Amino acid sequence: MDLEIDVSSLEAVYEQIVRQIQQGVQQGTLAPGTALPSIRQLADDLDLNHNTVARAYKILETNRVIRTAGRKGTFIHGDASSHIHSRNSHDAAYQMNELVTALFEKGLSKVQIEAVFKTALAIKRT
Repeated sequence: MDLEIDVSSLEAVYEQIVRQIQQGVQQGTLAPGTALPSIRQLADDLDLNHNTVARAYKILETNRVIRTAGRKGTFIHGDASSHIHSRNSHDAAYQMNELVTALFEKGLSKVQIEAVFKTALAIKRT
């Protein structure tokens, strides 16, 4: 497993690990059942503190992207891709609600907000 960690990034190291493993699942490079290195091994490979990798693995396990089978190891969860998709959809809905609320608080109308989103989507498609 090839992870690239940028310790100078504003993104926390554990978040980089979580993001890259989830991307691997979504891109198909980490298939269900794929064995992951142990916390200690990955920390040593990346020259990181073991607690940093443990935090990333805990988040991935909580989000059902990986499963830990004790001494047998840690593996990509069988339904990891659908769990990631579901989590992303939930996060998007939450962020959208926060944004819409903020725009209403700034005095924009529903029509104005819809126009802004349509413009943003049109720009993103090109």
